[in-house]
Amino acid sequence: MLNSQVLIRETDFSRLAHTWEQLAEQMKEQGDSKTPAKLLQLAEKTKKAELNIAFCGHFSAGKSTMINTLLGVNLLPSNPIPTSANVVKIRGGEKAARVYTNASGVITFDPDTEMEKLKQFAVDGDTVESVEVSYPGTFLDEYSSLLDTPGIDSTDAAHKIATESALHLADVVIYMMDYNHVQAEENFNFTKTLKDRGKPVYLVVNMIDKHLDFELDFESYKESVEEAFATWNIKPDGIYYTSLAEPDHLENQYEELRSMLGQLITDREELVAKSVRSAADHLIEEHIQEVKASQAGKRQELENKLGSIEVDGIDSSDAQAVATALQDAEAQAKTLESRTIEARKKMEKDLGVLLDNARLTYYSTNEAAESYLESRKPGFKLGFLFAGKKTEEEKARREEVLLAEFREKVAGNLDFHFRELMGKQLQVCDIRDEEYHARVHATKIEITPEFLAKHIKDGAQSREYVMNYCNDISAGIKLEYRRVGLGFIEQVTALLEQQVKSEGAAQHERLAALRELADVHKKLSELAAGEEAAKQRLQAIMREGDKES
Repeated sequence: MLNSQVLIRETDFSRLAHTWEQLAEQMKEQGDSKTPAKLLQLAEKTKKAELNIAFCGHFSAGKSTMINTLLGVNLLPSNPIPTSANVVKIRGGEKAARVYTNASGVITFDPDTEMEKLKQFAVDGDTVESVEVSYPGTFLDEYSSLLDTPGIDSTDAAHKIATESALHLADVVIYMMDYNHVQAEENFNFTKTLKDRGKPVYLVVNMIDKHLDFELDFESYKESVEEAFATWNIKPDGIYYTSLAEPDHLENQYEELRSMLGQLITDREELVAKSVRSAADHLIEEHIQEVKASQAGKRQELENKLGSIEVDGIDSSDAQAVATALQDAEAQAKTLESRTIEARKKMEKDLGVLLDNARLTYYSTNEAAESYLESRKPGFKLGFLFAGKKTEEEKARREEVLLAEFREKVAGNLDFHFRELMGKQLQVCDIRDEEYHARVHATKIEITPEFLAKHIKDGAQSREYVMNYCNDISAGIKLEYRRVGLGFIEQVTALLEQQVKSEGAAQHERLAALRELADVHKKLSELAAGEEAAKQRLQAIMREGDKES
């Protein structure tokens, strides 16, 4: 039954490891040359369900001495190994020491006598990638390891990078501090980073034999330590106070620390299962940062372009403000483009309404027209004596009566309103032109005898004929006013086109700038969307892997 359970656990971890390999492959396809290697390391660790307990802290905190004491054997040199990959991994198992180098491949050492040889490779310029030591008889087994990392206060940037690069393999972090340097800001920054990444972190305040009770009682000192970390919103999983120089120190919690480490190893599978998922999540974030870094030049170029384009009243870095301004500007441009057409249509419609509603014929008009038409019949003659002269005078009189009738009706019902309508068109379009107004007011449409005569048609005179004649005269007058009115509308349209052209130039410049800004924001959005899509794809692989597990 036990073997079956172990097999299930092994299968679960194997499936998780396969998921990490899938993630690594996906990241490679996206051009990431760094993170996939870490995921493949995580996959190897996951297959074995290997527990890694990382010891971090300052050089002076006594990490190596603490590890040697816990192991019961002096495996680590007293001075740090000056290599760019100064992370030493120690686990249980058959006695062996392996150094993985770039130039010389894998080199084996006797962990009891030859660990100091590691320094020679660094001096000779042979880059050490990693160091792994296995040793029997300690509290570690072949599935549990301690990682000794370089001091985080190292002046060598490579040491800090080595520590950071190893953290994705750490399931638990033991953060060691010298009694006198607990409240160094670097301690708070580093441990907060670890907690933010979801790592279990245990603090070890070492060298408490330096404490002097007459300066501050030890309980108050412990309270000050806890308060300092709480101020940074750091909640460690435990705090241990130790002294290797004075094992019998009353406040020494070395045994409690060792017991806690033993319990971690007992809980190995549960810790690893949780830790590797958290590490994979963090590596996805690292990958996204790599993707962003690969696009940093392009993003910076686009952001610089945003800063170089200025539009009055608009914050060019605000995508929503740019989009709103562009929408408004395009609507204004569309309105501007159609202004002339719409204005012409409106003017022509208003003119048509005016002419249609202008009444020029009344009963008196029809009477005058009937009398006039009668005088224009062939054979019309008045009296016998001097008939010719009287006839012509009567014709002239009747003609004048009809002319006066139409002129009166036109003056009162059409001409005044026509001038008013044509005169206000510029005001409606917000244009000033005194010459135009002068031309409108100087307009004079004459109703002449010839005009009356040309509308006479052959046919028997009847009441209907008279009415049709009056309507023809009315329509003819309105036609002339329409012709003149359309001429004025043409003039207004020409002036409006000039105005639109002037406004359009400034509007076009603003519109072009806004479109360019919108295009830059679109490209920035596409970059962000691509990064988010990459993250979603990786998280989908994670979710699928969890289902299978």
